[in-house]
Amino acid sequence: MPSPSESPSPTPTPSGVDPGFVPALAAIQMVGPHLGWAVGAHAIFATTDGTHWTKQYASTEEFVGVDFISATTGWAVATRTLLGTTDSGRTWRQLGEPRVPLRSIHFATATQGWGIAGGSDPQQSHGWLLPHEGATLVFTYDGGLTWSTLDGPSNPQTVCFSDPAQGWIGTPEGVFIYRNTDLGHNWSKVLQRPDPQPALPQATLIQCAAPRALWVLFIGGPSGMSHTPYIAYATVDGSTWKAVMKEAMSEGQILPGVPAGPDTYPPSFSVVDPQDAVFIGDGPATNVAQCVVASNGGTSLRRTGRIDNAPETFAAAFVSVTAGWVLTRNAGGDYVIDATSDGGYHWSQQLAVPPTSAG
Repeated sequence: MPSPSESPSPTPTPSGVDPGFVPALAAIQMVGPHLGWAVGAHAIFATTDGTHWTKQYASTEEFVGVDFISATTGWAVATRTLLGTTDSGRTWRQLGEPRVPLRSIHFATATQGWGIAGGSDPQQSHGWLLPHEGATLVFTYDGGLTWSTLDGPSNPQTVCFSDPAQGWIGTPEGVFIYRNTDLGHNWSKVLQRPDPQPALPQATLIQCAAPRALWVLFIGGPSGMSHTPYIAYATVDGSTWKAVMKEAMSEGQILPGVPAGPDTYPPSFSVVDPQDAVFIGDGPATNVAQCVVASNGGTSLRRTGRIDNAPETFAAAFVSVTAGWVLTRNAGGDYVIDATSDGGYHWSQQLAVPPTSAG
């Protein structure tokens, strides 16, 4: 953990405030098939051709999230600071923070953004830093210079706003939606987790696809030596939900008829549009990451290829159902950016970061 350097006698970081582990490659976002950014422990990497990656920014901090709304304008979330750029990352400047650290952000415009802040025992998971409980919903109207707290569901973990008038919150219990213009005070639950286990760690990952479209991944619950539960859902209209896939070993009695996901551990996933998303699943027992393309709002699944020597994935970014990138760790410990141009049938390694360079 980075310790404060401003004070000559820094006080220890309070337990549970910072994540215990941030991978060298933790989150990725592509803006079209050529421009992209990947962040992790101590660095921001960038590509301008979709193939070659360079270290764009080095830091003693650990980066846990990245969000770009255009080819020039984006943000990188570190464990204790927020950085912003308006020139494609050629320069990064420090922005504001709420009174507790930001965990994740989602901007709808260059000035309007929302975030999850604070909360206990944050854990990095498939592109998000997820607080366990006690986090708050925050927003900014000046591009991240200042942040204010919003009322909302308790224990928020993930947030996305398709536009300033519609947003979604993921909590351990389910998904909430906000639809109007009262700064996010009116929230209603629209999706309940079908396998609630309040006593066990659970999380909800969400990705917006359009004003009324959302993809959801519920993770956690009664895990075993060779599996961790997960269930994915999708909606194209904000009211009708489709159960897309599930982890078959522990969720076999729940949602009968729902097909199995890529493997027995929660997958990384990337939303392409309201109808399509790609899931790359973790299989530590098999040492591979298998790819599943979900189409037609999640009603059809196509199992494509696999990434060998990849027991764990950290995040994914697909710009179409054929072109995508995924962050993995190989059996040798390197953190890797793998890419596909044919929907996951074949993969090529684009960058490898040794674990020693992650600190």
